[in-house]
Amino acid sequence: MKISRRKFVLSAALLVPMSRLMAAHVEFRANYFLHGVASGDPLQDRVIIWTRVSAGNYPGTTLRWELSEDPRFLNILKKGRVEISAHTDYTAKVDVKGLKAGCKYYYRFLYQAAISAVGETKTLPAALNGADFRMAVVSCNNWEDGYFNSFRFLAQKPEVDLVLHLGDYIYEYAAGEYGNPASGRINEPRNEVFTLQDYRTRYACYRTDADLQHLHAKKPFYLIWDDHELANDAYQNGAKNHQSNEGSWELRKKAAIQAYLEWMPIRAKNATEVRRKFEIGDDISLYLMDERSSDRTQQMENTQPGFNGGERSIIGESQYGWLANELKNSKATWKLIGNQVMFSGYAVAKGFKLPKYNDWWLGYPYERTKILDMLEREKVGNTIFLTGDHHESFVLAVHKEEKFMEYTKSHQQRPLAWELLTPSITSKNADRRSESEIIAFENMLHNKEINPHLVYGDIKSHGYFIATINKKSIQIDYYFVDNLLTNVANEYKSRSFTIDAETFVMSV
Repeated sequence: MKISRRKFVLSAALLVPMSRLMAAHVEFRANYFLHGVASGDPLQDRVIIWTRVSAGNYPGTTLRWELSEDPRFLNILKKGRVEISAHTDYTAKVDVKGLKAGCKYYYRFLYQAAISAVGETKTLPAALNGADFRMAVVSCNNWEDGYFNSFRFLAQKPEVDLVLHLGDYIYEYAAGEYGNPASGRINEPRNEVFTLQDYRTRYACYRTDADLQHLHAKKPFYLIWDDHELANDAYQNGAKNHQSNEGSWELRKKAAIQAYLEWMPIRAKNATEVRRKFEIGDDISLYLMDERSSDRTQQMENTQPGFNGGERSIIGESQYGWLANELKNSKATWKLIGNQVMFSGYAVAKGFKLPKYNDWWLGYPYERTKILDMLEREKVGNTIFLTGDHHESFVLAVHKEEKFMEYTKSHQQRPLAWELLTPSITSKNADRRSESEIIAFENMLHNKEINPHLVYGDIKSHGYFIATINKKSIQIDYYFVDNLLTNVANEYKSRSFTIDAETFVMSV
C-alpha cells in the first residue's frame, strides 16, 4: 500500500502532543481535533465517548467514530456517525452500547481527512471477584494558578481504572482576578464568563492543556460540578460572584449548565440527571450529588436568624430522599458519596482563622443532622464521603456531636462515616503562606484536644489521591507534585491510609 508524503506527515503529527507541535512551529492545518478526545460515565455494557470538531469553517456536519479492542483498529467492533452543529458548539457525544464488562477499548473520531488521537476507555467490571478497583479522585484545577502536572502523572498510571472529578473543572473569573501571575497562564476569554459563548470559550481554553487532554484520552471520567462551573458560592437562585448588574442569574446558570453538558463526557442531558449512581455488583455503590444548582438555599452565618431552620437546604428534600433510600437499601460493601463540599469540618484554636464554613455542610446544620441521624438510625455501614472544593488534604472521622463545631470523639472510635478530601490540582491553598505559618497551623490541626476526629491534614500541597478498593478494604494513597509554575515537576507519594471493611477502622 502506498501512502503519500502529506498523509504520512499528518499521521505522524497526530501522535505528537499539540504543545510540542506548537513549540516546534509545525504547520498543522488539518487538525480538527484541537481539544482532544474523552470518555466517561462507564457502565458494565456502555460508555460515553466525546470530542469536538474545531474549525473556522466547517466543510461538513457528519463526524464518524470507531471503537476497537486493539489500538491499531485492525478489527473495528463498533462504528457510526454523529451530526455536529453550532447548537452544541460542534461537540459530539456517543453512548456506545453493547460492550463487555471490565474490558478496555480504544476509540477514535474521523472528520474529513483528519483522524483524532486514539482514546482509551474501560467498562466497569460486573463484580470485583477478589480484584482491586482503583479510582483517582481529583478537583479544583484553576488554569491561572498553574500547570496541571498532576494530570500527566496520573495518566501514566496504568493501574488506575477511572478518574472521579469532584468539581471546579473551570473557574469563571476574569483574567488576573484569581490565580498566580507567576504561572504566566491567562484565561480565555479575558473577561469573567457570563454568556453561553463565554463558558464555551473557557472550556475550550482549559481543554487545550496537553496534560488534561492526555488524561482524558487515557482514562474514563465520572464528573460532577461544584460552584465555579457556574460562579463562586453558587446556590439555586444566585451566587456570591453574581451581582445585580451582571444580568439574569437564571440565564447565566442556564448557559453554564449547557456548556458543561456539551463539554463533559457525561450521559446527563439536563441538570436533573447530573445526580446519578454507579454500581459494581455488591461491592461498590457510588453516588454523585448536585449540591449547587437544584435546591441549595443561600449561605448564612450561624449568628443570623434562621440559620438552623428546616427550610434551609444544601441538597433538598428530593435528593435527600433519593440518597437516604439508596444508602439504607444498598447491599454494597462500600457506599461512596461523591461530595462537593466538606461534610465533617474541623475546629481551630484561639488565634487561628477558621476558613469560611458557611458554604460547607456545616452551614446547613438541619440537613446535615438529617444525614447523620439517618446513618445512625438505619445502621448504614461503610459510608465514605469523597470530597473536593477545599483545596487541601484531610482524612476525618464523621461522628454525631452534641455542640456545633465542637469535636469530642476520636477517630479511633468507629465513626458513622469517613471523609476523604482531595487537594486541589492547582487552585491556591495555604501554599503561599510562610513555612512557619503552615507548620503552626498543621500542628494545631493535629492537636487531639482540638480535633480528635482528624487523622491527617495537609494544607499546602497539590495533587490527588487514589482509592484502591476491594472486598476487604479501601487504601487511600495521596500523591503530590513539587511545582505548579512550569510544566516541569516531580511527583511523590505522601501518605497512605487503609479502612477495613469489617471493622470500619482506619490504619495508618
